[in-house]
Amino acid sequence: MSFAYFIKGFYLRYEMAGIGATSSFQKKVKAKVVTIPGARPSIHNSQLLLSTGVPSLDYLLGGGLPVGSILLLEQDRHDVYSKLFLKYYLAEGVMNKHMLCLASLDVSPQQIMQDLPAPTDTEPEEEHKVEGDKQMTIAWRYQNQATQPTACYNRFGHNYDLTKSMDKEKVSQADVSLWDGCETTEGKGVLSNNYYWSLLQEIKRKIDTSNLSTSCNKAKTNVLRLGLHSIGSPLWGSEFGRQEREHEWHNLTAFMAVLRAIIRNSFSVCLVTIPSHIFTDPALLSRLHTPADFVVRLESFQGSEKETNPVFKDYHGLFHVVKLAAINSLVPPILDTTDWVFRLKRRKLTIERLHLPPELSETVSRGQEESLQTQLGHHACMGDKLPKHLDF
Repeated sequence: MSFAYFIKGFYLRYEMAGIGATSSFQKKVKAKVVTIPGARPSIHNSQLLLSTGVPSLDYLLGGGLPVGSILLLEQDRHDVYSKLFLKYYLAEGVMNKHMLCLASLDVSPQQIMQDLPAPTDTEPEEEHKVEGDKQMTIAWRYQNQATQPTACYNRFGHNYDLTKSMDKEKVSQADVSLWDGCETTEGKGVLSNNYYWSLLQEIKRKIDTSNLSTSCNKAKTNVLRLGLHSIGSPLWGSEFGRQEREHEWHNLTAFMAVLRAIIRNSFSVCLVTIPSHIFTDPALLSRLHTPADFVVRLESFQGSEKETNPVFKDYHGLFHVVKLAAINSLVPPILDTTDWVFRLKRRKLTIERLHLPPELSETVSRGQEESLQTQLGHHACMGDKLPKHLDF
């Protein structure tokens, strides 16, 4: 009896160990990654990323714009450079055959689509090259450091030439929905503004008809790029003056909150530009920053004192990174510096690190040197000891 129990226990341990049993060993298969043209997974958290069209901006966002996120761009005062960022963003969508949805009341959406930059096979050459004696060599510690942040990150977007427009036939072949506010419906509830309500309905309809919702079981092979230009300007509602005076912006803040919910539950990304310089209520900007994942601000030198400042003679404005989101990670992307500027060259728009020029004025140096010698001579004549701490 004991021998039978011994044999039974041996076979039981034999089966549990999986020796000779094929069902106990399973090949580890990698999880299937969604493949969308023009998208790639992040090297940090495997989040699906899309290019904004500007490689330096992709770097600042952690490699690109994650699917399901919102980028809020605070416009420059004259809305010159912010529209260029929007055109780069839309041009990248056309090149990757993404679905596009463009909404604007300040500028005709048709005109924006006609002025998209043309793609080019090579990187546009650097402009304003200085030769001979005019060329200035920076400090040795910065010689091997790239001015543009793109050198630190592998780009996956396209190159564009601002001096040329994209082929109209290529733009016409793209799946583009244009919204200019001509057809509106009456708002409901908190969204009493007809424009905000109608735009949200158009976005929801586009996502549902394209099966881009995360609740849909259909395989996702494409993504929707939303471009919302100058949201919150006076053209978006006749009640702008009253809202600005009474600090009531229920329609605008509710619009951003609902937009975030729609984007989060769909395969889409959104670039929203707002004229923040016309808002006098600082609390409004903080409420608009909350639903956005990334917030950047353009401070143009055009029409300001910095335009004539020799320190900023090579740049066109400051680029402020206000907010970076931590999506599928514990911390947001960490940048090596906080001082960024943007520069519009003849063929491209770039974001660069701000390098202040060294002070090489001979008059200042000589003046400091003469004052120091005078001070040292006075102490020597008086028989005083030299000061331990010299004030340079």
